[in-house]
Amino acid sequence: LALGRNALVAFMPWNGYNYEDSILMSERIVSDDVFTSIHIEEFEVMARDTKLGPEEITRDIPNVSEEALKNLDEAGIVYIGAEVQPGDILVGKITPKGESPMTPEEKLLRAIFGEKASDVRDTSMRMPPGTFGTVVEVRVFNRHGVEKDERAMAIEREEIERLAKDRDDEQAILDRNVYGRLIDMLRGHVSIAGPKGFKKGVELSNAVVSEYPRSQWWMFAVEDEK
Repeated sequence: LALGRNALVAFMPWNGYNYEDSILMSERIVSDDVFTSIHIEEFEVMARDTKLGPEEITRDIPNVSEEALKNLDEAGIVYIGAEVQPGDILVGKITPKGESPMTPEEKLLRAIFGEKASDVRDTSMRMPPGTFGTVVEVRVFNRHGVEKDERAMAIEREEIERLAKDRDDEQAILDRNVYGRLIDMLRGHVSIAGPKGFKKGVELSNAVVSEYPRSQWWMFAVEDEK
């Protein structure tokens, strides 16, 4: 396996026999997941405009049980952390279909609800055979001018909050650095000017300077040592 792991291997007799049909493996290799790898598979689905009408990403899929929809959110998209296996729906999608003879059930539903009961077909994206895993990321992209669904807006809000948090963290680091250096420069010096109400001739210290808001620290002035 090309995992960048080297293992010490020995071919040797076992209990005096010259041949033994078995392999002995260190318990640490198993407990430490030395040869365990993570494979990330990307699946993509697109809702297009067809001659019969636009496709739709939705949780409302005809002839699909509620159990089959357990991993989908309100928008019809699998949620992060869901454990999926072959045949599970990742993204619910319906596509308009052409006119076709209606079954008795469809005629009954049309008579009850006053509309076609099955004018769309299920074109959902499902997990392919032999594929198991856990959903680690979901991204939703919208064309310009197209109204965003709730899931797309939720993902956009999360991204905005993440960027805002990163910005605030970076600003806090810069503030601590700048004001820390400023108070180091002021400490021990005698002031000749300061914020409104501050008396001149006071030796500056952390306690004295910290009595004022950081925005006013720049008003302190000290004698030029030169």
